[in-house]
Amino acid sequence: MTELISRSRTSNNSVFINGVSYATCCSGTKYKNRDDLLLVVLDPGSYVCGCFTTSTIPSAPVVWSKKYTKKANNLKQKSVLLINAGNANAFTGEAGLIACEKKALALANAFKCDEKNIFFASTGVIGEKLPYERIIEHFDFLKKNLSSSNLKDASNAILTTDSKPKTYTSKFKIYNELFTITGFAKGSGMIYPNMATMLAFIFTDFAIDSKTLLSFTKKAVDESFNRITVDGDTSTSDSVFVSTTNKKSLNITEDKIPEALNAFYNEIKKAMVDLAKKIVMDGEGARKFIEITVSNARSINRAKKICFSIANSLLVKTAIAGEDANWGRLVMAIGKTQINLKVEKIKIYMQDFLLCQNGQGIETVDEASLSRALKKKKVNIVVDLSEGNKVFTAWTSDLTEDYIRINADYRS
Repeated sequence: MTELISRSRTSNNSVFINGVSYATCCSGTKYKNRDDLLLVVLDPGSYVCGCFTTSTIPSAPVVWSKKYTKKANNLKQKSVLLINAGNANAFTGEAGLIACEKKALALANAFKCDEKNIFFASTGVIGEKLPYERIIEHFDFLKKNLSSSNLKDASNAILTTDSKPKTYTSKFKIYNELFTITGFAKGSGMIYPNMATMLAFIFTDFAIDSKTLLSFTKKAVDESFNRITVDGDTSTSDSVFVSTTNKKSLNITEDKIPEALNAFYNEIKKAMVDLAKKIVMDGEGARKFIEITVSNARSINRAKKICFSIANSLLVKTAIAGEDANWGRLVMAIGKTQINLKVEKIKIYMQDFLLCQNGQGIETVDEASLSRALKKKKVNIVVDLSEGNKVFTAWTSDLTEDYIRINADYRS
């Protein structure tokens, strides 16, 4: 029923969505000689929905966008997203919201749309006032240079400490109708749900009502971005926007709609999982990608708590960085959750090597083979609780000295 035509896991400027255009420039508010300002404009008829940080100290752009994504945007007008990198516009008091108001007024005049059709995202240093005047003065240039093929430039303009852009493109068929999803994200440090110091933007032409799109967005975020951690810190600025131009619809009978919607959800989820993993792979100072699975748990909550206890353990992360199969640190991370477990039932695997069972370590582990396996870029850890049938997976990175180097002078 769903036929996948192609999926690019790298930047692909040849894939674009009719009704979505981008423009970038260097605003000079933080960086020199690189673009740090992105404008995205969607045709009338588009929906924009979002999920945002759970931090109790959200940035001004989060407060603004959260307010307006709860309301139905005017479908007769264009929708606008403006993203800046280098300054989070967070914890700046009334000045933060004033900056949003001033930018919104200028954009509303430029694109003849209501303020509720305008959304913001910012990433960078917390506590510094945003010089919004220097951003507004670039709006004419951005408007004149809008293009549907600027995906690569768009993905680069939102980066901070990232070492590379994270993009996703996919074409897929549902009941022989061809649809497209494109997206990009940023995130490298201050990564821990719900969500992480990350921004993600996903666009599609699949026609869907706003309520269902928001429901799908929240569900997919829980199964992707809310399963990653780099350093256990939750940002003030986390935002995931999912937008549809509603340009292409299915001509199918009513009984086929649920299956079609499920197929579309799976494509949105694939996009988010791909971008989430790329954020982890580009974690600040990271050299290894770690997948942690807790299986056969009594409940998802028990599995999740143990999973993130392991994923956020500095001792576990440094052991992986040192390619040391120190399974005692996994035992520590499991135990500190204070979840009552039958120790004799727990099995611990690393790179498919069984390390522990029956409440003790395996003496016959081939340490030489395991050591070679840990030199790989991807490390798998599995904890089998043998108490139920629930499974939870999280993704994290190792912890190296480069993480300290990057964050010791982040503001300079």
